[in-house]
Amino acid sequence: MVLRIVVVGGGVNGIGTALALKQILPNCQLTVVSKDFTPDTTGDGAAGMWGPYLVEGTPDDKIIQWSQDTWNLFSEWYKSEDRLSWGVSLVPGVTVSQRELPEEKWSHIPISYKTLTQVECSKYGRKYSSGYQFTTLIAEPSRFLPKLMAKVEEYGGTFVKRRLSSLEEVASTADLVMNCSGLGAKDLVPDDLVYPCRGQVMRVQAPWVKEFFADESEESFCYILPNIDKVVLGGTHQDNDWRRELDPIDRETIWRNCTESMPSLKNCEVVKEWVGLRPCRKGGIRVDTEEIFVKNRHIPVVHNYGHGGCGVSTFWGCSKEAASLAVNLIQKYYGSPSKL
Repeated sequence: MVLRIVVVGGGVNGIGTALALKQILPNCQLTVVSKDFTPDTTGDGAAGMWGPYLVEGTPDDKIIQWSQDTWNLFSEWYKSEDRLSWGVSLVPGVTVSQRELPEEKWSHIPISYKTLTQVECSKYGRKYSSGYQFTTLIAEPSRFLPKLMAKVEEYGGTFVKRRLSSLEEVASTADLVMNCSGLGAKDLVPDDLVYPCRGQVMRVQAPWVKEFFADESEESFCYILPNIDKVVLGGTHQDNDWRRELDPIDRETIWRNCTESMPSLKNCEVVKEWVGLRPCRKGGIRVDTEEIFVKNRHIPVVHNYGHGGCGVSTFWGCSKEAASLAVNLIQKYYGSPSKL
């Protein structure tokens, strides 16, 4: 029996899950179905900074485990000879705020995490009273997604560009469905807990910026994240906002906050502006299983969606866990995977 697996979703978590599955089950017939692939996914617009945050409804230890797995993968890429083609860079920086910031529960993972004193924070602006510094890995999805897709293809996986209206559409010709549909899960599952969080950013030419800066204050929220050949300025966190158009007011706010934090940016060239919808979910990230009934067959499903703005930082850990759940389901429904 050749096991037919369909992965729904062409973003970071969909492609990551496809690769994790193929590494465990190289002989399966795997197809990735999505309405969008790189360079048109939400992840392609992300800066790619490893910097997880705890998600309400998701156990803290899960976020930390998934983030550690992803950090380990980014570290492997960074140590490789082709780190630039993977889009990985090692970047120091600070996160500051006008309110008290607790020590992050993942502080043991990145390099040289240190809580800043009030005096140290004030060096970035007298209004700041709390913060921390660390050195992180930035992995740009627009660079690593094509490479991950190429690896899936090397294993024999295929890609189909198609818009679905339900998971049943692909389940009818599959033995297992991996649902990594992000915001699409709202309609495909359907899951009413899924909602968008709108993010707007701009990319600028500022090669002198070598460190990241993040202001977590509500009054002056902004971030400055160096990529390999651009710097990403942001941003917005607008829940339940479906607008994909650029907003001139948001543009003005981003520019003002970033240039006030780093005046050297005032004369830099704006290369590109972008809007994306983070796939958030009330109740947290969903990595679990269920089954759907199609054409007199019970088809097992593994869900992996609802990552919000944590998608890049947790993607490899979530992909590995989703693949592990898939192996368990295959054992339950079809027998030992080694015999398939």
